Amino acid sequence: MGFMNTDIVNGRRNEHKRCNEAAMRTKRPLRVGYINAIRYWGAPVPKTDLALNRVHVSVPRAQDRNHIAGVTFHVFSGKEEYCKYEYERFWMASPAMAWAQMATYCDTEALATIASAFASREERRKKARKDDFAAYLDASPRFAGKRKCEEALPYIVEDTDSPPETPLFGILLDSGLGRPYANYRVRLRHGTRLIDMAYPDCKVGFEYQGAYHASPEQMRKDAARFNELQHNGWTIIMVTADDLRTEESRRAFIEMVRDIVNRQRHLHYWLAANGSQ
Repeated sequence: MGFMNTDIVNGRRNEHKRCNEAAMRTKRPLRVGYINAIRYWGAPVPKTDLALNRVHVSVPRAQDRNHIAGVTFHVFSGKEEYCKYEYERFWMASPAMAWAQMATYCDTEALATIASAFASREERRKKARKDDFAAYLDASPRFAGKRKCEEALPYIVEDTDSPPETPLFGILLDSGLGRPYANYRVRLRHGTRLIDMAYPDCKVGFEYQGAYHASPEQMRKDAARFNELQHNGWTIIMVTADDLRTEESRRAFIEMVRDIVNRQRHLHYWLAANGSQ
C-alpha cells in the first residue's frame, strides 16, 4: 500500500500549500472544507461539479461570504468542527464535517466511499471511525444533504484497505444475501489470512483486484493465499473494476454471486445436517 500512502502525503502537502496561500490573501479566518478537506485527510475525491483548482471554504451565513482570489465560499449550516495546527494559517474541517459538506455534491455511494476511506484499517490513514459520522449527524442541526448522509451510513465500511471495497460492500449488502464481513480474518494451521469481503457461513470470499495486485511479487503472494484458502474449503471470487463499472456489469456480477453463495449455502447446510462437518 506504499503507493497509496505516497499519494495521500502528496495530496495533503499540496492542499496545505494551496490553503496557506489563500489564507495569506485575507485577514479573516479561513475555514476550509469540501474537496480540499477530503484531499487533506486522505480520501478519494468523487466526481463533482466543484472546481478542483479552488479553495472551498465554509461560512454559516450568506453575509459572511467574501471575495478572495482562488476561493469559493459556501454556506453550510451543519455543526462546525475544525482543527488547526500552529504552522497552518487556515482552519480545516474535520473528516466528519467535510464528509457532510460533500452530500450535496456527490451520490450516496461516493459518500460511503469517502467515509470508508477515512475509517481505513491502516492506522496511518485512519482519520475517523464509523461511529464518528453517525455522532456528527446526531449532533448537527439540519443541513442540505443530511438525509443523504443518513442513507449512506449503513454502507460505510470500517477497516477496509482500499476505496473500491466500499461499492463492493454496498452491492453485496443490497443483494439480499446478507451483510458481508469486511477484512474477514480466517484462522488456518500456519496463521491467519485476511479476505476483503466474506460470507463465513458458507465460506465464500471476495477479493478486489486493483493496481496494487498487478506486480509479479504480489500476484505470487495472492495466488499462494488463495490456494491455501481454497484448500481449507473457501470459494474465492475475484472482483475487478469492470465488474462494478456499469449497472449492466453490476447486475451480471451479482447474479453470478447469488448463484455461487446460494449453492455454497445449500451445500454447507446439507453437510451440517448430515454430520459431515
